[in-house]
Amino acid sequence: MGSIAASTPWSTSAQIPATTEDSDFEGPETELLVLCHEHGKAAERRVAFEGIHTGRRFLSCAEKIDPTWPNTLENALAKLWFMYEQSKRDMTEENLMHSFAVHDLTQEKKKLQESYEKLVEDVNGLLDAQERRAENDLESSKLQEKYDMVKNLAAAQANVIRNMKLKLAEERKNLQIHIDELKKTVEESNVKLEGIKAIING
Repeated sequence: MGSIAASTPWSTSAQIPATTEDSDFEGPETELLVLCHEHGKAAERRVAFEGIHTGRRFLSCAEKIDPTWPNTLENALAKLWFMYEQSKRDMTEENLMHSFAVHDLTQEKKKLQESYEKLVEDVNGLLDAQERRAENDLESSKLQEKYDMVKNLAAAQANVIRNMKLKLAEERKNLQIHIDELKKTVEESNVKLEGIKAIING
């Protein structure tokens, strides 16, 4: 890529874009003898890696090196960066929604577990009462009925908890699959960006 010396400069108050490493354009600027306005030292060479400025070389003291890209290339870069940022936002939103779902399932599982433990305590209490009242057949019969009822309830609760565990495991599996797909999309976007960088720097 050709370069020009000191075209329209950026002001020192301009925000410096994100940069990428380029072994062909790095380190202090010694050819143009440009000094930073703030501390008087030689400016640093940088290559932009953000938005429509991607691939443009500049000095860290805000001195432009490359001319403005053609409109078609700027539009292509702007669209590509928009797609990349949108992909990151979508991935963040999806992760957040799945996190909420996992959190809700975890809380529901916790409540069911507490309910199950309470039922176990009730069953143990009924068993203790049954032992104390074993000599009274009538009372023992009633207690047995209660025991059977609680036992059935406990079994039902255990079945619900087991199903919730399976559902939670499935949700986590689906979440991981979705995250992997989003990572793959981001990686493909990065490969495309690297291809554009290679074309620009080539």
